[in-house]
Amino acid sequence: MSKDIYSLLKEDKAVAVIRTNTYEEAKEISLAAIKGGIKVIEVTMSVPNGAELINELKQINNKILVGAGTVLTKEQLIECVDKNADFIVSPCLDEEIIKGGQYLNIPVIPGVMTMSELNKVYLMGVRFVKVFPGNVVGKGFIKAAKSIYTDIDIMPTGGVSDENFKEWLDAGADCFGIGSDLNKVFKNRGTEGITDYCKSLIASL
Repeated sequence: MSKDIYSLLKEDKAVAVIRTNTYEEAKEISLAAIKGGIKVIEVTMSVPNGAELINELKQINNKILVGAGTVLTKEQLIECVDKNADFIVSPCLDEEIIKGGQYLNIPVIPGVMTMSELNKVYLMGVRFVKVFPGNVVGKGFIKAAKSIYTDIDIMPTGGVSDENFKEWLDAGADCFGIGSDLNKVFKNRGTEGITDYCKSLIASL
């Protein structure tokens, strides 16, 4: 199952990262993004009852991938697995979450921002990582990382937008997460703006 999820992430490229202060806004943005052609949603655990939203989105449309983001504890990991999350994303390197994911047979994508962190997760058997925050680490890190760890896949998040995602892909990114841009669009243009944004993004891909 893990390999299938990783393959789909690389195939679809764009991951809509949902980070809002309310459940309803998160749901609206998610559904608008899906309507716009997005096939991978990452609901962060900063969303109130985020795990429940994962479950609801899976019930509404079981053809899309819905993962859990900003997973910081083993308890959150277990809750998200119980709510049918397809994958787990952490903003940092947490051995307990990585080992928990391996035990529960669910893909865990840990966040790294240094070669030392990358080496540590690599030795734990991880082959798919999140580079975060992308705008701090920079595109050059991806090229350097892939020159050493040739079988690693990388998803940058933070600082990736519809205007620069191609630069990240050219630098070697296998997929990417877009989050803050979606909130800006939603604030200015509502759900229709989100759908249009995602349609344009998918067309560019």
